[in-house]
Amino acid sequence: MKKLLFLALLIISQLANAQKLTTADEVVEKYLEVTKIKANAAAITDMVMSMTSESPRGVAETEMKYAFPFKYTMGVYANGMTIMNTTFDGETLKSVSGFGGGNQEPKKGAAAKNDAGKMNPFFEMDYKTNGYTSSLLGEEGDHYVIEFKDVDAKTWKNYYNVKTGLKDKSWTKTESPRGTFEATSTYENYKAFKGSEILFPTTRKQTTGMGEITSETQSIKFNKGLKPKEFEIK
Repeated sequence: MKKLLFLALLIISQLANAQKLTTADEVVEKYLEVTKIKANAAAITDMVMSMTSESPRGVAETEMKYAFPFKYTMGVYANGMTIMNTTFDGETLKSVSGFGGGNQEPKKGAAAKNDAGKMNPFFEMDYKTNGYTSSLLGEEGDHYVIEFKDVDAKTWKNYYNVKTGLKDKSWTKTESPRGTFEATSTYENYKAFKGSEILFPTTRKQTTGMGEITSETQSIKFNKGLKPKEFEIK
């Protein structure tokens, strides 16, 4: 009887170990499968995502439009005013602040693609094509931790749930003339929206030195037939 119990425990232990993922590719592959990105992203030509965000500074509305091959435009609005607008037309990335003074020189070519690629809603599917690399750092609590690196050698970490395969958290550190800033984002309440089976996190909580920003996804619409002019740099 003791031998049978020992064998049963040994088999259970071996099965548990066999399910452990040992490479970044395996972790990313599981994420793409459980979110159904891998099976459904190819059918999406464009997307429109609407979000509401609340921070210590107040409430803002964000609209993001995506087209594939990858282009995007993002507008942030509050109190009837445009706070910020960013557009990537496939070659050039331009950001404009509604208050002036925060405008940046447009980036072009590889530099633009490097920055814009991080905004791809299907980042994990396309990151290698865009020149990013990944390394599995190991397990931390209930998460596999992957460090991603862009073409400028800037890194950030994503945390993928060992059990569910979903991305629960990300961590970034930004160096600027004003100092070093760290930010942690958590992703919750994954669900599919009408028109696709892909699961998206509907709640994002970002914690920075300036306080917490909570964003709620209100709607995602697929294949609306967005026109090229939506992504023109003005």
